[in-house]
Amino acid sequence: MRAIPTFLLLAGVVASAYRSVRSVQRVRRVVALTPGTRTSGTGVPVVAVVPARDEEAVLDECVRGLRAQTHEDLRIVVVDDASTDATGDIARRHAAQDPRVSVVRTSGPPRGWKGKVHALYAGLGSVGPIPGSAWLLFVDADVVLGPQALDRLLDTAVGAGADLVSSPAGPPEKRSAVWPLLVPAGLQMIGENADPDGRGRKAFAIGHCILVRRSAYDRCGGWSALRNLRNEDIALATAVRDHGGVTRLVDGVDHVTTSGMDPWSQGWTSFRKSFVAGTRGSVPVLVGGGLGQIVLSLAAPAAAVFGRRGLRLAGLAGWAARWSHTCSPPG
Repeated sequence: MRAIPTFLLLAGVVASAYRSVRSVQRVRRVVALTPGTRTSGTGVPVVAVVPARDEEAVLDECVRGLRAQTHEDLRIVVVDDASTDATGDIARRHAAQDPRVSVVRTSGPPRGWKGKVHALYAGLGSVGPIPGSAWLLFVDADVVLGPQALDRLLDTAVGAGADLVSSPAGPPEKRSAVWPLLVPAGLQMIGENADPDGRGRKAFAIGHCILVRRSAYDRCGGWSALRNLRNEDIALATAVRDHGGVTRLVDGVDHVTTSGMDPWSQGWTSFRKSFVAGTRGSVPVLVGGGLGQIVLSLAAPAAAVFGRRGLRLAGLAGWAARWSHTCSPPG
């Protein structure tokens, strides 16, 4: 009887290691960000939209980062999405200081729309005519872009022949223990159901930083076609791909940071939205998948700590395989 839990633990270690190897293979298909020496994006108009609801704690730094971009032809729209705090005041202060910044106020989504999708749609709608050659940048209010982030994303997209690129974000400067505990495992779980280079059933994109050609956005119907979806990032990337576009996940973590995954409550809220959308709201599937993720995540460290010699070595190897994908360079 004692052999049964040992076998199950070993099976968990093997399964966890196998998943991690698959994750490494996917991570190596992530496109490296260009070094910033190209000029592919010179003269290309970009419209950036920031959806913000009660984001007074982070919005100022986000807009400052956008205003500091080295890209010249940039318009910034902040959507004050029915905020009840000082979000609107902060946005209007930036608009008064910089003519490139505008603010649109909404009263929340109408029936049939999800909140963030409607805010993004309203932000674009407030701009007026947008050139067909333009690119659209969607940035969450808790994201800060380094000065060269936009130019590098544009150069990378053009170099890769992509119509949509998206980048994960690095942790804030004063990150907590939540980041290494929650983010790698969460991204691994999401990444197993969506592909960084657009192959497979779904294309991978991360909603806090998406850059897409306006023409590709229009071709797939834009946010209006996705109005009732929660996982708008993956849905947009998949729609662009399904309408003949090319999508790529790029490694811009040195130029994109977010506080939206830290502390625990914010990280959990973000991943919960993706998991609920991915399981279509099915409680049994969500609970079963969550418990399975916990078991597989704990199998290797449990074997390494509590197992006998052979099992302990297997646990250590599985644990190393699991974490290696977090530091594997893109290929």
